[in-house]
Amino acid sequence: MNGGSGAMTEFGVTSWEQWESWLGGEKEYTTLPVLARLPLPEESLLPESWERMWLEAGPCSIVLESGKSGRYTYMGRRPAELLQGKGGYAEQLRLRLGKGGRADYELVERFEAAPLEAVRRWMRGSDGPRLPAGEGPAWTGGIGGFWSYDIIRSIERLPELAEDDLGLPDYLFMRLDELWIVDRKKRLLFASVHVPLTGQAGAGARRAAYDAAVVRTEEMLREWADWSASSGAAAELADSRRQLLERERDGSAPPFADVPEGAASPFLKDRYMNAVSRIQDYIAAGDVFQVNLSLRQQCRTETSPEELYEWLRLINPSPYMGLLRTPGFQLVSASPELLVEMKDGRLATRPIAGTRRRGRTPEEDAAMERELRTSEKETAEHIMLVDLERNDLGRVSSYGSVRVEELMAVERYSHVMHLASQVEGRLAEGLDAFDVIAGVFPGGTITGAPKIRTMEIIEELEPVRRGPYTGSMGWIDYSGDMEFNIIIRTMAVLDGQVHIQAGAGIVIDSDPEREYKESISKARALWRAFQYAELHRAADAAPASDTN
Repeated sequence: MNGGSGAMTEFGVTSWEQWESWLGGEKEYTTLPVLARLPLPEESLLPESWERMWLEAGPCSIVLESGKSGRYTYMGRRPAELLQGKGGYAEQLRLRLGKGGRADYELVERFEAAPLEAVRRWMRGSDGPRLPAGEGPAWTGGIGGFWSYDIIRSIERLPELAEDDLGLPDYLFMRLDELWIVDRKKRLLFASVHVPLTGQAGAGARRAAYDAAVVRTEEMLREWADWSASSGAAAELADSRRQLLERERDGSAPPFADVPEGAASPFLKDRYMNAVSRIQDYIAAGDVFQVNLSLRQQCRTETSPEELYEWLRLINPSPYMGLLRTPGFQLVSASPELLVEMKDGRLATRPIAGTRRRGRTPEEDAAMERELRTSEKETAEHIMLVDLERNDLGRVSSYGSVRVEELMAVERYSHVMHLASQVEGRLAEGLDAFDVIAGVFPGGTITGAPKIRTMEIIEELEPVRRGPYTGSMGWIDYSGDMEFNIIIRTMAVLDGQVHIQAGAGIVIDSDPEREYKESISKARALWRAFQYAELHRAADAAPASDTN
């Protein structure tokens, strides 16, 4: 990304020479990226609020934000196409701009295909290059979206017992040929535009397409600058949120319940505890070693998903934050866990299992860490799940390449700490991203071991289908690389309701009461963000007091 044409060259633009090398290479690409970059001041690497962007984004957009320790943050809006599906059917939709630039989507095609095959078919023929090492972000364009837990029904044969009460798509992906990307490590902002080469025959047409893309990246950088320049209101909102949090620290804020008043659940406490006992019967009979049993709660809300996300990113910053916006529903995620990452054939997964609450003081926090590290139950469960992930990754890795690179590190978040490990491998020859997803989905940490039998038990005991919960949100790029989280610590917002789900790993010596409380505890950061957002909205809606 040095040299090239256009006014932004001094800041860095993908050069025409780089394009020529791609065009003249051995591999025939159907799409090529143009990236422009600008340095960012350290104090404003990420916006105080994404609100201004969302106002201009239309009904569909995605933010994937490295909230804790990750490097890149991605923002895409107004996707050119959508693909969504339910069961064995898929729908392809295309962007249509109406009066005043209003974005809408019209049905292009409805076809029969299993989820993974439908998305593979949709991406077929879209092949782009991988950027040279060190010259740009991991994702420059492709598709972004989510898989629900329920796509497993197309991979494994499971009974159909739980009610599909939410009725959400089994998957939804956006084709995003324009992205804004923040590189937090190098303090750079990228504007990325992917140019389809279909119909661009001849050097002149391709040079014209390149020049037009350079102009578009410049426009995108100016749009970001305009957002930043008009961020005063967003900064004021962010300050008011922080002030409200300060009131909690000094004791002047109202106390919040672990679960807000008015919340309901289809999985009541007695039924959950009976399900724990039933799982222990299965364990005693030798069916399984451990099962992750979850419960969902929901509550009415008038707060926008965007506001919920702003609170969540403030209260519980996590490595795999995300907000997926669609006309019918939104996913607000603060996931700490990676399902799978693939970069140039290198595979990685990072299972998380084993939990303790955060301490109120540094001394208590250290004591909680010691308790977590020395718990036979937690460490045995963790090792079992690491072995499961090694086996899953081994199904799609070249022989002998799977390694445990890190074992039982302690990761801290706002309300809890976890044990985490890193497992890596090399992609086996002849396989692609969709084969990898089929091999590792869903994550073993949120099902149990052995995986297929635990999923049968989950279907028997959980009253409603999981939907997005314990599915995956992330991206696949045009070079075939990908990154997907596990959808935990996530709100699903639809029809004026926020739905929050969390679970606990049940083993033979589990205490049903404690496991129920752990499921509630794991949702506490989400409910805290929800209650703060509701309080903030109510305060904004209240009339100013009359001082005359």
